[in-house]
Amino acid sequence: MESRRMRSRSQALKWACYAAALFVCAALQTTPGLFRLGQAKPLFILPLCLAVAVYQGEFAGALFGAVGGLLWDYTAGRTVGMLALELLLLCFALSVLVQVYLQGSTWNFALIGTGTALVVLSLDWLFFYYMPGYSWALSRWLTFVLPSAVMTLVPSLVLFSLVLTNDCHQFAFAFPPGQEVLGSPDYTYRFVYYLCLLWIFSCAVFTVVYLVRRCRIPHTKRILWLPLVPIFAATLYALLYKHILNVPWMHAIAGDMTVVQCLTFTASFEACIRCGLIQSNMGYATLFEVSMAKGLITDRAFVPVQCSMQAAPLNEEQLRQALTGSVQLDATTLLHGHPIRKGYIFWQEDITELVALLEELRLTQEELHDIGDIIQAETAQKAQWLKLSEQNRLYDKIETVTARQLARIQEYLIALRATDDVDTARRLLKHIVILGTYIKRRSNLVFVCDKAEDIDTTELRLSLFESAESLRLSDIRCAVQIADTAKISPASAVAIYDAFEAIIEATLPGLQEILFCAEHTAQGWGLRCSVQCTDAPAALPDLPQMQLERDEDGLLYFTMFPAEGGGL
Repeated sequence: MESRRMRSRSQALKWACYAAALFVCAALQTTPGLFRLGQAKPLFILPLCLAVAVYQGEFAGALFGAVGGLLWDYTAGRTVGMLALELLLLCFALSVLVQVYLQGSTWNFALIGTGTALVVLSLDWLFFYYMPGYSWALSRWLTFVLPSAVMTLVPSLVLFSLVLTNDCHQFAFAFPPGQEVLGSPDYTYRFVYYLCLLWIFSCAVFTVVYLVRRCRIPHTKRILWLPLVPIFAATLYALLYKHILNVPWMHAIAGDMTVVQCLTFTASFEACIRCGLIQSNMGYATLFEVSMAKGLITDRAFVPVQCSMQAAPLNEEQLRQALTGSVQLDATTLLHGHPIRKGYIFWQEDITELVALLEELRLTQEELHDIGDIIQAETAQKAQWLKLSEQNRLYDKIETVTARQLARIQEYLIALRATDDVDTARRLLKHIVILGTYIKRRSNLVFVCDKAEDIDTTELRLSLFESAESLRLSDIRCAVQIADTAKISPASAVAIYDAFEAIIEATLPGLQEILFCAEHTAQGWGLRCSVQCTDAPAALPDLPQMQLERDEDGLLYFTMFPAEGGGL
């Protein structure tokens, strides 16, 4: 309980320090003229929020960023909420980025902080200067946004820039008036030069300290003095140099400070490598020999130089073939080769898993092939069953619509077998032809009209003409006329042809002449028919829309037209 209380007190103290630092940063950032360079000023609130986000997690960092953004908005006299939202999102994203992808080092934080400052200031410039359409918006970005972001760079960049521009200001090296700068031996050191030396020495010490703190090898810390020897030597050399302590013999022994300092720093890094502060791969030959990789290194004459213990013995012919392509040593091993400097490298690849997968794939393909044959057979059987079902449905439909005519033909055939009169037999055969023609054409209409929205009027015309031809064979004068249109509904076509057949069958005993006309009106399809027969029809066609009139001469007039909005 006491430990938990102490941790809570420590957390509260830590966040109190964060809050105090936040107010201090806000004061430094908003104080007029402080740390100002032209129109640009460095940002203090943003780096603090980002640092808290990196070391305290994404949610705590996002909350602290929102508070910092609100304080920034309030102190700057801006619309409250915009910077709070920006800092909340940026702190959350940076914390997640550092946890997942980036190392939380000083340099990474400095670069990310500079980029984030550029993003925040650019968004502010975009919404408050560019989008309103100010003519000087671009100048604002160049003179304030970009410099403010650049001011977050590390001090080493500033010092480096001062050295590079020494010809202009001579803050690092001063030359006598009237002498050329380049190649002149008469120069003195200024404060920037000593500041750079101090900075270099600080970086070297910080590097060693950082390496020691990050080192996780126990025995390494026992020889910490080794990297310090080159640093001490470089420092002593800089102090004894002619232009610092004015030791002539040091300048005579090692007069080029640049070369000497480069060598000493190289020695420092080599000392760090030797004592283990900087991890480095060594013992390559032993590693290659004991590795699980089945490798072989040879010279240009294919003489083995280095070989792993797991590698199988190989002859020269196999090695030569491996340089042009993979060589299969056995069922589960492939040999590969590639030229390297002064020799070749060969390695053996175990393809046991690949072979197993290929075998499994082959078995699966065979199984799928068998299943495909079964499915194909089932599909063919199902298609045959559907075909037969559809045929039976159509046959049943044909039998239903032609049942009456089939029954009449059966009656005529019975009477034909019973009669010996030639005229009666001929009359019965003519009637059978008329009914048979109707059955034929009506069956064709069943096939054509099935599941069709519209059909060609040609089908109806052929049916009427063929029925008319069968009437002419029975010495009945017949004329058929049909409207010249491209399409007709299946219901109307069937209704017209059935009405034509019904009129013929009703008047057939004494039928002499028939004139049939199918018309297309605004209401739809209809028909007109005039019939001349010697005997009055015994029964009239039983059609709901059929109308019959008789004139003085005994002619029969049949009409059938749809009602308003209806159809046949």
